[in-house]
Amino acid sequence: MELRKSRRYRPPALASFSWEGPNGLLNEGEGTIRDISDRGVCVVAESVPPVGVHIDVDVRLPGPAVGGGAVELRGEGTVVRIDRSPEGIRGFAAAVTFRAEASRELGCRRTAN
Repeated sequence: MELRKSRRYRPPALASFSWEGPNGLLNEGEGTIRDISDRGVCVVAESVPPVGVHIDVDVRLPGPAVGGGAVELRGEGTVVRIDRSPEGIRGFAAAVTFRAEASRELGCRRTAN
Protein backbone atom coordinates (compact mmCIF):
# COMPACT_ATOMS: atom_id res chain seq x y z
CA MET A 1 0.00 0.00 0.00
CA GLU A 2 1.42 3.37 -1.05
CA LEU A 3 1.44 5.89 1.81
CA ARG A 4 2.94 8.83 -0.05
CA LYS A 5 0.64 11.79 -0.62
CA SER A 6 2.46 13.19 -3.66
CA ARG A 7 3.75 11.72 -6.88
CA ARG A 8 7.52 11.61 -7.11
CA TYR A 9 9.47 12.44 -10.25
CA ARG A 10 13.03 11.44 -11.17
CA PRO A 11 14.29 14.23 -13.42
CA PRO A 12 17.93 14.53 -14.50
CA ALA A 13 18.47 17.61 -12.35
CA LEU A 14 21.09 19.33 -10.24
CA ALA A 15 20.57 20.82 -6.80
CA SER A 16 22.48 23.29 -4.68
CA PHE A 17 21.64 23.73 -1.02
CA SER A 18 22.79 25.61 2.06
CA TRP A 19 22.29 25.50 5.81
CA GLU A 20 23.60 27.23 8.89
CA GLY A 21 26.00 25.13 10.94
CA PRO A 22 26.13 25.02 14.74
CA ASN A 23 28.97 27.57 14.64
CA GLY A 24 26.74 30.03 12.76
CA LEU A 25 28.66 29.67 9.50
CA LEU A 26 26.90 29.02 6.20
CA ASN A 27 27.51 25.54 4.77
CA GLU A 28 26.88 24.80 1.10
CA GLY A 29 26.63 21.67 -1.01
CA GLU A 30 25.70 20.40 -4.45
CA GLY A 31 24.23 17.15 -5.66
CA THR A 32 21.85 15.46 -8.04
CA ILE A 33 18.14 14.91 -7.58
CA ARG A 34 17.15 11.31 -6.86
CA ASP A 35 13.49 12.28 -6.77
CA ILE A 36 11.32 15.34 -6.24
CA SER A 37 7.67 16.07 -5.46
CA ASP A 38 5.58 19.07 -4.51
CA ARG A 39 6.34 18.25 -0.84
CA GLY A 40 10.04 17.54 -0.87
CA VAL A 41 13.24 16.40 -2.47
CA CYS A 42 15.78 13.62 -2.14
CA VAL A 43 19.34 14.65 -3.06
CA VAL A 44 22.42 12.48 -3.63
CA ALA A 45 25.43 14.45 -2.37
CA GLU A 46 28.81 14.06 -0.67
CA SER A 47 28.14 16.86 1.79
CA VAL A 48 24.90 16.38 3.70
CA PRO A 49 23.22 18.62 6.27
CA PRO A 50 22.19 17.11 9.62
CA VAL A 51 18.65 15.90 10.31
CA GLY A 52 16.38 18.66 11.60
CA VAL A 53 18.32 21.57 10.14
CA HIS A 54 16.62 24.27 8.02
CA ILE A 55 17.88 24.32 4.41
CA ASP A 56 17.52 26.47 1.33
CA VAL A 57 17.39 24.47 -1.91
CA ASP A 58 17.76 25.46 -5.57
CA VAL A 59 16.89 22.84 -8.18
CA ARG A 60 17.70 23.29 -11.86
CA LEU A 61 15.39 21.23 -14.09
CA PRO A 62 16.02 20.80 -17.82
CA GLY A 63 13.66 22.59 -20.20
CA PRO A 64 10.59 20.71 -21.45
CA ALA A 65 11.63 20.79 -25.12
CA VAL A 66 14.68 21.15 -27.31
CA GLY A 67 15.71 24.79 -27.27
CA GLY A 68 13.62 25.51 -24.18
CA GLY A 69 15.20 27.10 -21.16
CA ALA A 70 15.87 25.34 -17.90
CA VAL A 71 13.54 25.91 -14.96
CA GLU A 72 14.93 26.80 -11.56
CA LEU A 73 12.95 25.97 -8.42
CA ARG A 74 13.78 27.65 -5.13
CA GLY A 75 12.54 26.41 -1.82
CA GLU A 76 13.21 25.92 1.83
CA GLY A 77 12.49 23.22 4.33
CA THR A 78 13.82 20.76 6.88
CA VAL A 79 16.09 17.75 6.49
CA VAL A 80 14.14 14.66 7.56
CA ARG A 81 16.55 11.81 6.74
CA ILE A 82 20.17 11.06 5.89
CA ASP A 83 20.83 8.21 3.43
CA ARG A 84 24.01 6.13 3.40
CA SER A 85 24.67 2.97 1.42
CA PRO A 86 27.35 0.29 1.80
CA GLU A 87 28.82 1.56 -1.49
CA GLY A 88 29.43 4.95 0.11
CA ILE A 89 26.65 6.81 -1.68
CA ARG A 90 25.30 9.56 0.52
CA GLY A 91 22.33 11.85 0.39
CA PHE A 92 19.42 13.31 2.27
CA ALA A 93 15.68 13.81 2.08
CA ALA A 94 14.01 17.08 3.00
CA ALA A 95 10.46 18.30 3.36
CA VAL A 96 10.58 21.39 1.15
CA THR A 97 8.13 24.08 0.10
CA PHE A 98 9.00 25.48 -3.30
CA ARG A 99 8.19 29.17 -3.73
CA ALA A 100 6.44 30.05 -6.98
CA GLU A 101 7.59 33.67 -6.91
CA ALA A 102 11.23 32.57 -6.57
CA SER A 103 11.11 30.01 -9.36
CA ARG A 104 11.93 31.07 -12.88
CA GLU A 105 12.73 29.96 -16.40
CA LEU A 106 16.37 30.25 -17.42
CA GLY A 107 18.11 30.19 -20.74
CA CYS A 108 17.10 31.07 -24.25
CA ARG A 109 14.65 33.80 -25.05
CA ARG A 110 12.78 33.68 -28.30
CA THR A 111 12.73 36.81 -30.38
CA ALA A 112 10.37 37.81 -33.17
CA ASN A 113 11.84 38.12 -36.67
